[in-house]
Amino acid sequence: MDNAAIISGFSVCLPFAENPVQLIQNLRQGKCVERKPWFKSDDEAITCGFKQNKRIATLDYTDEGVAERLYRLIDNALHQARLDRGCLTGSDVRVYLTGIGPRIDGMAYKSFYNKNDLEDIQLSTSLTRLHVENMSQDRLAGDLARRYGLQYLPPNMNCTSNSSLTAVHIGCQAIEHHGVDLVMVINCSEIKTQDLWFLNNQSMLETDSVQPFGENSNGVVFAEGFSVLLIESARHRCARQIHGGIRLQTTYSQISAGRSNDSAWLSANTVKVMQSAMKKAQRNTDELCAIIPHGNGSFISDRAEAKAIAIFEEGHTIPVLAYKGQIGYTATGSGIVDLIIGHHTLCNREIISPVAKDNIIDAVANYVWINRSVTNHNKRHLLKTGVGVDGSIIGVVMSDIDRDR
Repeated sequence: MDNAAIISGFSVCLPFAENPVQLIQNLRQGKCVERKPWFKSDDEAITCGFKQNKRIATLDYTDEGVAERLYRLIDNALHQARLDRGCLTGSDVRVYLTGIGPRIDGMAYKSFYNKNDLEDIQLSTSLTRLHVENMSQDRLAGDLARRYGLQYLPPNMNCTSNSSLTAVHIGCQAIEHHGVDLVMVINCSEIKTQDLWFLNNQSMLETDSVQPFGENSNGVVFAEGFSVLLIESARHRCARQIHGGIRLQTTYSQISAGRSNDSAWLSANTVKVMQSAMKKAQRNTDELCAIIPHGNGSFISDRAEAKAIAIFEEGHTIPVLAYKGQIGYTATGSGIVDLIIGHHTLCNREIISPVAKDNIIDAVANYVWINRSVTNHNKRHLLKTGVGVDGSIIGVVMSDIDRDR
């Protein structure tokens, strides 16, 4: 057990909530994230290739840069874990960046085709941003390494929706094999126009009303966000006289990215990952208090995941908690957000029901919890799943191993 991977600290900054405490409070109060038009007008949206303007959940503008915001979240996660910055300087530490990192908006490139003489470049604000220093992921990694004295430059993991969960999986494996004692996963999800182009091409912005596993939903509530998750070995925690916590045990599978839109293939492999995760954790289905799926509102992945859940749950009625229609879908970092909610669910022995915006499809109508009051439970385990358009499928069993409970 000394090689168990335990959640030690975390922090978030989302359009839905500025910190983890507000995240839980807003869920308990049934609040929904606010969305704003991305383009100045429908005409501009049409010019950029969309049928109409798209409403996106964005963070309020501040003078705080990307690096400064991440420094604040990292320090908050360390404070929660009762660790200082010095703990990140050791050779038994790994830090991972997830997401796409600092980038230039695609609209600036589009402007360059129409305005590219010297005077235009000097006077047009969008064109002045076309500089390599504004899209250097390595620079952000270097800034983090210098500020916290890291021995290794943080690699950047960009695995679409499973970016943060992939880093969590790699970190948990390293801890379980006695390779490291501390793993920090950092997510940076700023939205740019090219992200909307990508989602639009994936038919993930088809409907304005979004409900995971909803009858009429075919789209996501696209949201920005930053988050940090700190994972620590039980051995390292024990040396600090800290015992128990929420353990993570992960399972990863990769199917062909070309078949990620094959619903039957995706659902079959999702079931396998869910079952493998439970087998690795040596837990039975009836020991779970809940399942937090990928469920983001997208038609193909939701239907495939619904079929997998129905097969996995056969003979059981485990609550399925799909929050992304309520809090937003932070594409590369949603896995961390779900793990934070799962942490609360286990530590506080309560299930917070998501708010519904649509009827749930028949396949999982008996399992998906919506519009219910907060419910207490007495179980110690929760299953989280992640599905990526790159073909990755991840299962995470979260377990409360606090011996004092």
